[in-house]
Amino acid sequence: MRIHRLEMQAFGPFADRQVIDFDELGAHGLFLLNGPTGAGKTSVLDAICFALYGSVPGARQQGRRLRSDHAAQDTAPEVVLEFSSGVRRFDVARSPQWERPAKRAGGKSTVTEQAKTLLREFVDGAWVEKSSRNDEAAAEIAELLGMNREQFTKVVMLPQGDFAAFLRADAASREQLLQQLFGTSRFEDVERRLKAELVEATARFDAAQARSEHVLRRAGDEIRRYRDELTESSEAGDGAVERGEEELEQFRAELGSRTAAARKELAELQTAREGAEKHLQEFEHRRARGLALQQLIREEAEHARAEAEIEPQRAALQTHAAASVLAGSVRAAEAAARRAENRRAEAEEALQDLAGHALAPAYNVLPDAGTVLPDGLEALVGADLAAARAALEDEERTEALLARAGTETEAAQAYRAQAAEAVTTLASLRTEETELAGEAAALGRLAEGESRAEAALASAEELVSTISGYAAASKRAEAAGKAAADARQEYQDLRQAWQDLLQARLEQAAAELAQELADGTPCPVCGGLEHPRPAVLPDGEAPVTREAEQEAKARSATAEAAYDEARHLAGTTAEEAAVLRARGGAGDAASAQAELDAARADLEQARGAVRALAEAERRLRAISAELAATEATRSEALISAAQAESRAAAAREQAAELSDRITAAMSGFGSISERVRSLTEFAELAAAAREAAGAAAAADEESERVGAELDSALSGTPFAAAAEVSAALLDAGTAEAYAAAVSEWEEQGRRLLVRREAQAAAAPEDAAGEPLAVPDEEDVAEAAEQAAEVRKAQEEAALLVRLLEGSDVRLAEYSVELREALERTAPLRARRDLLQSVADTARGGGENEYKMTLSTYVLAARLEQVAAAATERLAAMTGGRYALVHSDSKSGNRKAGLGLHVTDEWTGQHRDTSTLSGGESFMASLALALGLADVVQQEAGGVNIETLFVDEGFGSLDEQSLEQVMDALEGLRDGGRVVGLVSHVAEMKQRIPAQLQIIKGRNGSSVRFSAGELLGP
Repeated sequence: MRIHRLEMQAFGPFADRQVIDFDELGAHGLFLLNGPTGAGKTSVLDAICFALYGSVPGARQQGRRLRSDHAAQDTAPEVVLEFSSGVRRFDVARSPQWERPAKRAGGKSTVTEQAKTLLREFVDGAWVEKSSRNDEAAAEIAELLGMNREQFTKVVMLPQGDFAAFLRADAASREQLLQQLFGTSRFEDVERRLKAELVEATARFDAAQARSEHVLRRAGDEIRRYRDELTESSEAGDGAVERGEEELEQFRAELGSRTAAARKELAELQTAREGAEKHLQEFEHRRARGLALQQLIREEAEHARAEAEIEPQRAALQTHAAASVLAGSVRAAEAAARRAENRRAEAEEALQDLAGHALAPAYNVLPDAGTVLPDGLEALVGADLAAARAALEDEERTEALLARAGTETEAAQAYRAQAAEAVTTLASLRTEETELAGEAAALGRLAEGESRAEAALASAEELVSTISGYAAASKRAEAAGKAAADARQEYQDLRQAWQDLLQARLEQAAAELAQELADGTPCPVCGGLEHPRPAVLPDGEAPVTREAEQEAKARSATAEAAYDEARHLAGTTAEEAAVLRARGGAGDAASAQAELDAARADLEQARGAVRALAEAERRLRAISAELAATEATRSEALISAAQAESRAAAAREQAAELSDRITAAMSGFGSISERVRSLTEFAELAAAAREAAGAAAAADEESERVGAELDSALSGTPFAAAAEVSAALLDAGTAEAYAAAVSEWEEQGRRLLVRREAQAAAAPEDAAGEPLAVPDEEDVAEAAEQAAEVRKAQEEAALLVRLLEGSDVRLAEYSVELREALERTAPLRARRDLLQSVADTARGGGENEYKMTLSTYVLAARLEQVAAAATERLAAMTGGRYALVHSDSKSGNRKAGLGLHVTDEWTGQHRDTSTLSGGESFMASLALALGLADVVQQEAGGVNIETLFVDEGFGSLDEQSLEQVMDALEGLRDGGRVVGLVSHVAEMKQRIPAQLQIIKGRNGSSVRFSAGELLGP
């Protein structure tokens, strides 16, 4: 992956659009990225990472905080990066989420602009859009580069500080970082899967083992019912199930013998029981027959005595049966006579009701007219009734018209009242409208000052902030100036001390050379072999060594650097205070605060007037709408009132016309409806009278016919008249009682006869043919007791046999279940033991000598590769002295696998990484970072990384070490790789001609490219 061009706008410290041509920088192979602290060197790297992945490294991942505070409010933050991966070239433009001023609110509020992304590819000489979605673009770029953001920031942007920490970290910290870079979560998944499968296998084995033990316990319980000495067979443990199976088979053999003996005893008791029960049955039968014969004789005597009472009842039942045949005809004749009499009475009553009606004289219906009605009476009454009902419709219509006239009159009055109310409302609304118009004019004048009040408030707030900032800046400038003076004094003192030592050492140079002279040895200055007057140190003066002079020089250089830093800080703080003073920071804080409070009050008053004006205008619009609606309501009410009054007058006129016709049709009644009701009643009475007369004639005819039929039925019977038939009939209860008594007496006689025949046929006899004696109760009781004793013994024996057979069946079932359970448990135990061993080894337990987990083992292999790759770099930087060595040794009981040591070739000893000096730590950390980058690059699929960035740390190196590190870094350019170094070291600026300088300014930072001569390949 190679970076070609980067554009930044409103990003980090860069307010205006900045363009960086990495192709021009890459032509030199190695370039320097420098600038003062806070200028934005890291922001350049952040912009590259943000363009590719949509976020920045470390704690700066909050994209919404990336926008530059120096940029104009309406300038959108944007990063554009052009890069290539292999032969494909891409362009990605990203904007983080930011708040832009709202256009309609005049900048007083903001609108959130969401993050945007546009990914394009250069195809056939033109840019083709690939994706405009944030997630899709990020996923496609990650797939192109073969690295996620974490790997990219550790491989392409080498953070020296992070790897210095990694160099000295413990195993746990190294494991965490290596897991992120190499993605070994799949091996941790294997560990978890092994643990889960072990738990599952253990559970399945325990369940199977529990089932086997449960079967064994049930078999043991069954055995202990007969053998107390086997109680220990239910104890669970290793091998208990197998021992229980052998014990079970042994007891089943014993149980078979006991069952056979019990069956033999049961057969003997069965024979004895049958004999005893047969003897008992014979005694009970003989005694029962004797008692039954005595009871039969008594019942036969009682039956003979009851015959005298039953005979009269049998005769009454026979007479009742003959009368029952004629009872229907008698009842029919009596019913027909009663109906004829009732119908004649009803006809006379209906005629009297008709003659008593008020209209009877008008239609010639008189009380003494008998049962005959005038001819054509119903037709005449019907014609008069039809005419009256026609007049009734006119009467009902008249009433409806008068009611409608009253309703319309009331509606007209309501409409008049509604119109009057609308007039009152109109007057009130017009008064309110006039008052609100005056208030709105006054509020408008106050609201016009809102913008002036806002400007005054902003100015007052800025002044208060400037005064407060100036006070703080003045204190910082004073402290920084004092610190710079102290640093200057310390630097001057240390420099003078070093110069004094240097001067003394120069003055002592002759004496120092003289100490090396010996007779016959050439002088290193003149070459003479004789040394007549060698120089000596003055009395009391101690020799100054080179080490002491160099140490004083180093202290002077350190003090000089501290003085430069303090002087720079003092200048910066003084400049900041001067700027704040020029903006009015030296003003009176109390006056500025009072001015701020007044500005706030004025703004609040103006804003209150704006709100009140808006409310007044809203109310005025509402009043205007209410006026229009109320006026419309008043007009509609007046029109509706006039229409209702017109409808009421028309209804009254129609009612008057109908009243004249109704009066003529009343015929002396108070109303037409009254005449209709009277005619209706008279018509109904006439119809009823006509119907009653017809019914009476029909009833008389029926009564005569039924009487003749009864006389014919009585002929030839023992009954002369209907009265005799009725007298012979019994009521239902008496007839039923007589029949039941007779039937019961006859049935009892038949039963007694059967019992007598049975007694005679089944009477027991002895050998001589004489009846056997009847046994008494004591004989029967004694035989029953003997049979019960034998029966109980036989039942107990049968129960024992069933129990023994049931136990044998259950034990056979337990034997089969136990055998099946053992067959299931064996493979489960083998799987559990295998998983236990593998899982313990993967977790660093069991026979794992190094206590190293599977994931740690994989990371240890990766760390060993990293150490080997880093050693190649470190050996070049240190002249072959140091090498990084991976160690998998244990420390106490802690897990092994991720140790890291330094081998010193000068001493041949292994050293802890924490014993390295500052410069050595930097070189080791840089070598480790480069080695890790190489290994991660291979792990990511062999991605060709053509652009690298190395962060700060060069200031801790001496001249020789810096030379070696630079040689190692220049070696990274092999194959066309571009390397960017981020450093403040002055010597780096002299050694590297191609530089990307970040210039810090009050209005934001800018970039400048400084190129030297191109370096050869």
